[in-house]
Amino acid sequence: MARPATAAVRLLTGEREPVRLATTVNILLRGLQTIDGMPCEVGDRVLVKHQADQRQNGIYTVSEGEWFRAADARTARTLQKGTTVHIQVGTINAGRVFEFSADEPVVGSDAITIAAFVPPDIAEVVEDVESLRDEAQVLKDATEASAGQAAASAASSAANAGQTAADVVTTAANLASAQAARDASLYGKGIFPTTAAAVGFGIVGSGAITAGAGGANGTFDLAFTGGAGSGAAGRFVVAGGALTQILITAPGSYTVAPAFSFAASVGLAGASAAAVLARNVEVGEYFWTEVSTGILGMYTVAAGPVAVDTGVRASAAEVIALIGSRTVGPVPITGSVGGTVVSNSSVYYWPGSLSTVDEFLSSVELGFGAGPGTIHIVFAHVEGDGTLTLVSEQTIPVVAGPSSVNSGLSILKPAGSVMGLQRTGAGTWYYTAGAIPNGESEWFTAAVPSSHTAKTIGFTNGPQWKATFTGEVGTKARAAYDTANGLVDVVGSELVTGWPSLVNTGANTPANYSIVMQTPAPAAGFITQVDVGISGAGAALVHVVEVSAGPTVNVISTTPITLANGVPPIPLSIPIAAGQYPAISGGGFKFQNSVNPEGIPVWLRNGALSNGASVANSTQHRYEVRFTIKTGLIADAARALNGGTQNTGMNLLADADPNGVVDATAIFASAGAAHPNPYVPPGSFALTAMPKSGDGFWGPGKPFVDGRRFFVPARPSLFNLSDGFRAKMAEHIANNDVLCLIADSIGHWALASNGSAHWFNRVTQFANLGIADDEPGMTALRPSSTYKPAFYGVTTSGTVSTGTRGPLGESIILADDASLTFTGAYEQVDVHYTQDAGQGSLAFAFNGGAAYKTVNTAGALALDQYSGPSLTGQAASGNYTLTAVGGPVEITGLIRLGIKAAGSRPRLRTLRAAHGSYTFASFNAPRLASAVAQCGYAGGKIVPVLALGINDSFSTPPATISANITSIINTLEAAGAPRMMAMPPTRPSSAWDSNYTGGRTYDAALGAIRQTYRSRNVLTVPIDGFDYVSSGAYQEGLHYNDAGHDSNALRFIEYVAERG
Repeated sequence: MARPATAAVRLLTGEREPVRLATTVNILLRGLQTIDGMPCEVGDRVLVKHQADQRQNGIYTVSEGEWFRAADARTARTLQKGTTVHIQVGTINAGRVFEFSADEPVVGSDAITIAAFVPPDIAEVVEDVESLRDEAQVLKDATEASAGQAAASAASSAANAGQTAADVVTTAANLASAQAARDASLYGKGIFPTTAAAVGFGIVGSGAITAGAGGANGTFDLAFTGGAGSGAAGRFVVAGGALTQILITAPGSYTVAPAFSFAASVGLAGASAAAVLARNVEVGEYFWTEVSTGILGMYTVAAGPVAVDTGVRASAAEVIALIGSRTVGPVPITGSVGGTVVSNSSVYYWPGSLSTVDEFLSSVELGFGAGPGTIHIVFAHVEGDGTLTLVSEQTIPVVAGPSSVNSGLSILKPAGSVMGLQRTGAGTWYYTAGAIPNGESEWFTAAVPSSHTAKTIGFTNGPQWKATFTGEVGTKARAAYDTANGLVDVVGSELVTGWPSLVNTGANTPANYSIVMQTPAPAAGFITQVDVGISGAGAALVHVVEVSAGPTVNVISTTPITLANGVPPIPLSIPIAAGQYPAISGGGFKFQNSVNPEGIPVWLRNGALSNGASVANSTQHRYEVRFTIKTGLIADAARALNGGTQNTGMNLLADADPNGVVDATAIFASAGAAHPNPYVPPGSFALTAMPKSGDGFWGPGKPFVDGRRFFVPARPSLFNLSDGFRAKMAEHIANNDVLCLIADSIGHWALASNGSAHWFNRVTQFANLGIADDEPGMTALRPSSTYKPAFYGVTTSGTVSTGTRGPLGESIILADDASLTFTGAYEQVDVHYTQDAGQGSLAFAFNGGAAYKTVNTAGALALDQYSGPSLTGQAASGNYTLTAVGGPVEITGLIRLGIKAAGSRPRLRTLRAAHGSYTFASFNAPRLASAVAQCGYAGGKIVPVLALGINDSFSTPPATISANITSIINTLEAAGAPRMMAMPPTRPSSAWDSNYTGGRTYDAALGAIRQTYRSRNVLTVPIDGFDYVSSGAYQEGLHYNDAGHDSNALRFIEYVAERG
């Protein structure tokens, strides 16, 4: 039989030379492109397996022109059935192996089919894994069962208590009372009055705590009111007058959750928390119940759930002593409230800590002071004459009080020993003056006993400490159980929930009828199979749900399945977390009316499942449905055998047009409904709306909503980037702040194919998608050089010249009758201008009509004056002309705001202050003052994004770079910038090495830039952590192409959304 390691070697060995990538969709067999989320390079081997024309499938070598078939995969012999190939990298296919399945296809004539490779011996691998699982389960079962087997023989080896007759007379009545109290609350020890109570529900914890105020401090017994059931017990802690902690010590048996009562803390008002119900004993776990008077039997819980008798028997007292736990200490824990500081070095013992069997100390609760400290624990054997002989001692750390609970201990207290505590002086420990409650006594010795040390018995001034002891077998079994559980967790487990033997006869469930199994997933894993009995064909929905009080459900995921006549197994691969439940809706599957001999419970609803939907508990009918949930290696093996064809969310958009021609809105909406995390494959997708604001969608694909780029994260995320980015910009949106890009040629335009493709325009469009189609404010309006305003749609006519003002130190001056012209749909068009003597007026006109606004720019010198707000009154696109009348006009900035959708959210305002060849030093104080002034046009502040440094790296010493950055930051801080962001320069290709002067390097400059940003707490988007050269994101090794601008926008948006 092959071992797993052998199978792994076979999986990794292909008959053809491995390929770097494998396709996931139909592609064009030419040029450099992204395959399976990775850019391919010249010379890469690619397995092409998804072509619409299957004759084109095969192994190809990538080139910048037409691709050609690889030399070792060009003939029928080299592509024959059974030939395998291993994939090296990729988002989906990395590490996978595929198999050619056509029988000697004629290349160019026959279809070449390729499928996921499942080696012949994978069944043996699965068998080995399952055998390991079974062996681990046997070990786990054995450690659990050993508790009962040891308990059955414990009576013959009970230790001599050694307590003197006088001591017994003093404390016997109280010990008997304590034993009776313990027997009355056996739920806390895995002992249940009936099997139904064990497989039923109990209180396992509490929901969110509302602290309240005004209560007495201390630890109190928890009370329960209402609900349906009984048997729960617990404690709660009040500190500072407020509820701080709830501890459930016994779950009880309930069908409807009760309410907690905190009345024991006098004065506590407004405190609350919901009781949380869950099954007392899960499938695969063990419990005890009385099978005859005084005799307990051990049961295990099987799928259903049903209780199965193991045949193990023991007396109740033996079981309690060996596997149970008990708490000793009669004095209430109140700390300084009613307490007096222990100031001596005596050791104080509770006689009730004496036991006839070995026990382990698991926790100590102390009345302690406001600060932490230590306490000394002493175990002493009780001799036949009542004296004490030291067994062991140790000091433990103690948390602050007033109720100091120190858990997680495991210290052996041998049979016939008592426990005592001694102050250490580190921290404050309290006793309660007066008679010890219930007439109980204390023992104490003046110091730690040695051998046969006499003790003193007292009845007053009881020390504030309680100890919880766990039986020896219980402690050791738990340790072994934890080890076995660790192995089981890795190997995994299989849980089958539902009726064990299904048929496809009986009555049909109504349309949309839903049932939720009442057995949750024991650990994170997968629903790997569902079996459904049905007569005929149908369709149903498999859900993963959470169940809350009520009960109500929260639907985590929904997966459609197709049902066929009979009871065929339906392979699945649906993630399910620990504590979540499998459910099914619709399909008309079979049930047996009022027949359910095993009483398997379900929650049902006569309708579809949705978030918040109520469900009802029922054991009336038997439903012909069974789910298989697997975890660990068991799940991995099952999913491998299933061939990866389940709804993983990876192929839901396979039918969407990746060329952006055919609208894919409906396909995206269907994918969003079918899976919580649909994968967006490579390609461009045309949409009219993005479902759920993009929630759950992820991948390398590029959706465009009405022509505007909608960004999705590269990997699954808990939030969508649209709402995530706007949430981090919320304060700036609310305050009308302006996101201002301060940059060089890369930030200005280079080398995007058009203005809309530039990364900063992409950010502006994405932030305002569905709100307004705004343009970033323009400051580069000069008519000279390569960087003309026409790139962003602005042209000039008449005589124009370049001025020296504005954020770039370069403005545009319109001579009399000269004009700026642009086209678009804008609700507001405004400028920033220079007011000065001898200046003319600026007339705003639409579609060649009369001026709808005229601004007089003459007057005393004033820089960056705002012309607005100037509403155009237009609802459609048209031609705007801004003309100088009666003299020259100097314009330093242009604002164009799109028409805002009615009822939409407020816009994010942006402005670009970027210029080719600029360095940090280029943005001097006057230019920054101009940028600050322009960003205040709507009453807000400048929010700068510094995207400079590449030009500095060529010619500026690192120390000077740092000083120049510091100067910019100081100026912006003085101007009240609420936050600053930065994008470091990205590494150029080696073709630019000749531009570095004086031995300077990119790395030296980057180090100075990043160190300065870090020291000034500037949020730095790590675009320098991406290889733009190898990914093909540069046009000529320095400036981004369209792909580079798009990826830059994604990195900026995603980083700000996650960490901004």
